[in-house]
Amino acid sequence: MGDSTQNILICGIGGQGVVLAGKIISHAAFESGMDIKTSEVHGMSQRGGSVSTHIRFGKKIFSPLIPKNGATAILSFDIYETLRYSDKFANINTIIVSSNDGKTPAWTSKTKNGTIKNNFTDIYSIASVLKDNFKSLTLLDDKLIAENLGNIKVSNIILIGALSVFTHIKEEIWLKTIETNVPEKTIDLNINAFMKGRDSL
Repeated sequence: MGDSTQNILICGIGGQGVVLAGKIISHAAFESGMDIKTSEVHGMSQRGGSVSTHIRFGKKIFSPLIPKNGATAILSFDIYETLRYSDKFANINTIIVSSNDGKTPAWTSKTKNGTIKNNFTDIYSIASVLKDNFKSLTLLDDKLIAENLGNIKVSNIILIGALSVFTHIKEEIWLKTIETNVPEKTIDLNINAFMKGRDSL
């Protein structure tokens, strides 16, 4: 991502760490000396509901909301949400960093025996659609990486690490921001998770 206005959309479902991710990215941009605006979390914020956060930063930002198809980057913690939000906010140049895992949403159309009707609601089909439509797509098995680190809760930090590669925010600023936004006893774990994500590309 260049030095002009950056529009980062974070999406996922309640309980995945969307709010913390937004806080870390916002603080890192602020520490880099940029003007920044963020929206409130939209959607059902309880566990299991669809949530998203808009983050915009640059020399001067006037509105916190990302315009249609105006996302510079989409950071997604759930592949179903990646498909949902990319349709409205992504364009051909949008950088998409997404988990390759996801929970079948309640709105999915099903047959009488409970099988999914629409092929786009199968994880592998969604991945194929995304790969065909976006030239800058990174799908990570963040859950597996997190499990190998010993804590599934750091999946969001792993994905932030992957996204950080595409920004002009310095690594030391990212690390400092993580240190100040996670519980002290989990700093080493979260730093390790961030670096795993950053080194995964």
